[in-house]
Amino acid sequence: MGIYRQGKIYWFSKCINGIQYRRSSGTDKKMEAVAFYEKWTAELREQIRTGKPPIKQERQEPEQITLSELIKTYLEFTNGRLKSHSSQIVLTKKLLQIFGNIKINDFTIPVIEKMQSDIVKQDLSVAYANRLTAALKRMFTKASEWELIDESVLKRIRKVKLLKGETKRLRYLSDDETQRLIDNCDTYLKPIVITALNTGMRKSEILRLEWSRVDLKNRIILLDKTKNGERREIPINDILFNCLSGIVRNIKTDFVFYNPDTLKPYYDIKKSFATALKKSKIIDFRFHDLRHTFASSLVMSGADLASIQKLLGHKDIKMTLRYSHLSSVHLKDAVGLLDKKNYHNFIIAGENENIAKS
Repeated sequence: MGIYRQGKIYWFSKCINGIQYRRSSGTDKKMEAVAFYEKWTAELREQIRTGKPPIKQERQEPEQITLSELIKTYLEFTNGRLKSHSSQIVLTKKLLQIFGNIKINDFTIPVIEKMQSDIVKQDLSVAYANRLTAALKRMFTKASEWELIDESVLKRIRKVKLLKGETKRLRYLSDDETQRLIDNCDTYLKPIVITALNTGMRKSEILRLEWSRVDLKNRIILLDKTKNGERREIPINDILFNCLSGIVRNIKTDFVFYNPDTLKPYYDIKKSFATALKKSKIIDFRFHDLRHTFASSLVMSGADLASIQKLLGHKDIKMTLRYSHLSSVHLKDAVGLLDKKNYHNFIIAGENENIAKS
C-alpha cells in the first residue's frame, strides 16, 4: 500500500501505467488515511479508465519521495514485525549517511556499485558492503509493493550484484579456552555462557529465556520466538541441567537470567563478556561465536549435520554446511568401515594371484 508519513501527515503514492500520482491525506491518523487511500485509488483508476482527468490530481511526474521518507516508512513496517528491526535501524542510518536525502528514483546501478567500492576502499569488510546492499534492495522491494515506485525502478535495483569474496566467520573455542572463559566469568555471566555453549542458542534467546520455556523434568528447552519464526526444541544435557538447577528462581519474574535491580532481562552483557575474554587471554572472539563453538564441538564429536541444523534452527542446510570440514576425520573413519567388507579380501587375493602368474 502506497501510504507513508511525511512529517506528521500521511501521504499517498500510486503508480499507474508508468505515471506516478501523489497527494496528501490531510490527516495524521493512519486508519483514516487508509480508508481515504482506498477511496482515492479506486476513483483514480476509474478516472484514468474513462479518460477523464483525475479530480484534484494532475496527471504529472510528481515530486518523488526521498530516501529519508522511505526509511521512515520501512522502519515503521519492520518494527514489531521483523526480528532484525534493530539491525535495520543501524543499516538504514548508514545508508542515509552515504546517499544523503536523495530521491529514490535517482538510484541507479552505478550509484549503488560506487557505494560498494567505497566501503571496501575504507578497509571495511565485503560482508558489510553486502549487508548494506541487501538492506537497500529489501527497502526498494517493499517500496514497489507499496506502489511508491514504478516496477522498472525495482528491476534496476535488483540488477546490482553482491560482492564476491565474503568470508564466513567461523571462530570457536578449544576445550582449554572454553574452561578458561568459564572460570573468568562473573557470577551472573557464567550460567549465561554455559547455556550458550551447551545449547547453541542466540544471545537474544538466552537473555529473554523464561522458566515457563524450561522443562527440567523432561530436560528440554522450548523456544517459540526464534529468529526464523519456527518453534525449536533443545535438549538439556547434564552440564546444563546442573547449571540451571543451581539457579535460585525469583517468584517476581519468570526470566531465567535477569537484572536483580529491575527484574528484567539484561539489556546487554558486552562489557562483562569482554572482561572475561581479556582475563582468559582469548582474542578475536564474540558472544555469537559461542554458538559456533557449540556446533563445531558437536561436529567433531561425530554428530550429523541434519541434527545440528535442527538444534541451531537453520532453515537452510547450507548454513550448517559451514561446519562440515570439521568432520573430515570422521568421514575418513566412515569410509574405513568398508575395509571390513568381504570383497576387499577378494580383491587382494586376486591381485596376489596375478602377481604369482607373472
